[in-house]
Amino acid sequence: MTAMPSEREREKARLARFRDLSARLTGDAWGLEVDGGVTRVISKRSTGEAVCLCTIHADALAHEYELICSAADAVAFFLILQERAADAVRALRADLQRHEKKNTPVSSLAAMHCQDRPFQRFLEEKGAGGPVRDKQAADTRLKSLLAISSKTELNDKGPAQERYFRLMADFRAWKGER
Repeated sequence: MTAMPSEREREKARLARFRDLSARLTGDAWGLEVDGGVTRVISKRSTGEAVCLCTIHADALAHEYELICSAADAVAFFLILQERAADAVRALRADLQRHEKKNTPVSSLAAMHCQDRPFQRFLEEKGAGGPVRDKQAADTRLKSLLAISSKTELNDKGPAQERYFRLMADFRAWKGER
């Protein structure tokens, strides 16, 4: 007897199917062709040929036309967003694992970052309140961005710590790291 796939496995299979479909459409452009009262969705394929994918009824609304015509682009866009989200989750997990391995309190890591000039420049761009030129200004900005009153709040697993790890993922992206 074969085991039923889990919900996660079904989701992975659907995602793989959409990735494959999106890859097959790379280079194709969808558009509308209106001839009299008939509107057709045309695919201009990367091979150079143009084919009619479907005919749209005259009662369809403009946003319905747009949704149909942008379907391929929408799938590609959402797949990019999904990959970015997955990268962020992997980075957050890696941060958490490094933290747990080192057993360094997150508050200490945050304090070390506040002394780092690139991190101070990042904080200047990230939040309002003027320049961040020293450790104290960085400390103040960090607490403001994370909505905490003390960095020790970062030592407990919870929303503040999650916000800190997300901020650090943004910092790595800002520096051009993955």
